[in-house]
Amino acid sequence: MTAVVDPERTEASTPVHSTADKATAVAPYTFLDYRTANVQDGQTQIPPLFRGIVEGLSVPKALPGTTAPKYRTLPTVLLYDDLGLELFDQITYVPEYYLTTSEIDILETKIQDIIAEIPDDSDVIELGCGSLRKTKILLDALNKQRTGITYYAIDVMPLPLHESMESLSPQLSNVSFVALCGTYEEVMSHFKKSTRRKTIIWLGSSIGNCTADEATTMLSGIVDDVLYEKDAVVIGMDLQKDPAIIMDAYHDSQGVTAAFELNALSHVNNIISAYAQQQQGLFDVDRFKYVGEYDDKIGRHNAYIEAQEDMILQWPQSVKPQVRDICGNADDLVFKCGDRIYIESSHKYGPGDANTLARATGLTHAAGWVDSRKYYSLNLFRKP
Repeated sequence: MTAVVDPERTEASTPVHSTADKATAVAPYTFLDYRTANVQDGQTQIPPLFRGIVEGLSVPKALPGTTAPKYRTLPTVLLYDDLGLELFDQITYVPEYYLTTSEIDILETKIQDIIAEIPDDSDVIELGCGSLRKTKILLDALNKQRTGITYYAIDVMPLPLHESMESLSPQLSNVSFVALCGTYEEVMSHFKKSTRRKTIIWLGSSIGNCTADEATTMLSGIVDDVLYEKDAVVIGMDLQKDPAIIMDAYHDSQGVTAAFELNALSHVNNIISAYAQQQQGLFDVDRFKYVGEYDDKIGRHNAYIEAQEDMILQWPQSVKPQVRDICGNADDLVFKCGDRIYIESSHKYGPGDANTLARATGLTHAAGWVDSRKYYSLNLFRKP
């Protein structure tokens, strides 16, 4: 596979013809890499993700909305390396994980209402596209009923992003495809100068991984920097319900969620090994387990990685100077059996939360759709 990376990030870039067999003609898509690690500025810098790992493991913090206890933390983005994205895709097929089937229910039954909100000659921008299993429903309808649509897929890892685009772009000849690789913060600058009508879609209740303040800050930034009058944002929001249903969704009987969460430790090992330029990582993954709890009062599921025994973890010698630069020391990390590392939260939303989000971000809550079980909602917000 040949990927074209545009370091200047211009609107015009060379298409990627995604095929291992060059004799086979397929529809092209454009690939742009916005990852900070791929921006060459001539200076040696500590990678932001390495910094986040060191800070989170060195300075315990209380969870949002609480004062105690305090936990070591890891950046949630560590869950989404190549293997993590593959495992998460598997999660969406386990019977307990109702979020995906609920969202598909809405997309299939309300698709005409949804695409009625998306005009011709506009951009559809997806935050965290994944495998495009759900997005395909939307793009199929747009391919048949709209003209001039450009679909932008945003995700953090290049290989799964290529695979998703390779699979779908040849099937939809009336839609133009662009892949943007990077975090939301890295990628959204791409759209600051574009005056085309935009619909941003944020599916999977990924907004639930943010605190209320984080979600407000992020959406407000998009509203101010990217959206113009009448532009829209479609957000999936998981609804509050029987806690047992929620707990089952994050503790599937096949153990896929546990493997997904624990893979974050393997990702840490890979990052530290690469930065240290040696094979030594930090964690022995088998000495930890996944634990999840639902806080019914807050409406939030919290995911942790828990030590199964007492242990002492040591930073590789070659990275200790950088660790000291970040947090002032390179002390060993002492874990007692039962100590936890916080990795992510999944907020569940109640009546009125969509309107509250709209008011806080300068948007209007223009439309909303729920699935047949009333487990989940899709919400359309518009910039007035």
